[in-house]
Amino acid sequence: MARSRIQVRHLLYFVKIVDAGSFSRAATQIHVAQPALSQQIGELEESLGVSLLHRSARGVQPTAAGKLLYAEAQAIIHRIEHLPDFVRACGEDVKGVVRVGMSQVLAASMAKAITGACNVALPNVTLHLVTGTSEHVTSRVREDSLDIAMIFDGDFASGVARQPLFKQQVFLVLQSTTQVEQNPMSWDGLRNLPLILPAHPHADIARIVDALFDDGSGASPALVENDVWAQISAVQAGLGNALLAMGDLSPVKGGAEMKAVPLDPPVYMTVSQIKSAEKPLTPAADATMSVINNLISRHLDEQKIVGGIRVGP
Repeated sequence: MARSRIQVRHLLYFVKIVDAGSFSRAATQIHVAQPALSQQIGELEESLGVSLLHRSARGVQPTAAGKLLYAEAQAIIHRIEHLPDFVRACGEDVKGVVRVGMSQVLAASMAKAITGACNVALPNVTLHLVTGTSEHVTSRVREDSLDIAMIFDGDFASGVARQPLFKQQVFLVLQSTTQVEQNPMSWDGLRNLPLILPAHPHADIARIVDALFDDGSGASPALVENDVWAQISAVQAGLGNALLAMGDLSPVKGGAEMKAVPLDPPVYMTVSQIKSAEKPLTPAADATMSVINNLISRHLDEQKIVGGIRVGP
């Protein structure tokens, strides 16, 4: 028997069922009869040729294939929901100035691609890009001196509306000529390496450092200003190695002289997009946000963000 085509409603119903944890709760939430909902999921499983849900008296849980589909279905639904905004964003009638903040690490790896995409999609929008620490650009969003920003999320990001975009793996960044015995590098292996860290590291980086040096069994790291370029310059000068949420060093000046080694176990930092929780965005800022979201989603699909994974179950 020929397999039926997968339709958007199949994906939407599947996501709702996984979120609800049962067919009956999902049926109530989306106002669809439970037998019809079961039939839709049956069609989806038949189309894919795999079982997607473990069914039990206590509810449902996604299978391994179901977890994969859940993440992909969320991305597809998100893009479809934002398709009208993205199409409108490409219109030449969208005009204005948009102030975009980015953490320095994200700007180092993504600013060129983001400004290029916005220039093509929004030719009449002027982009003002501001970089700094995640804490700094978050405070500027609160003060209304930035419209939107991309940050590494943390406790400091209260009082703003935020949307997680993806998780970025943390890497050990060192000179390309440096020989390491482990790849990926264990946390214990870091104890034997000179580290260059910002004076006030992000909480996720601080957690690694605390685990390494609190017991006094390793040398204390060297501290520099809270400036990613100071860390990169120190690495290039051979003064030590850095811990950065950056797996692709090619966009960085002198990136060919460095390499990024993953950690074992891996550590991830959540990248979020933030805006004011009180003031609505201008049409130009809203269009810019849509362009950035679509670019990141596409880069994740194409695995262009080294060490980047979607936020999902």
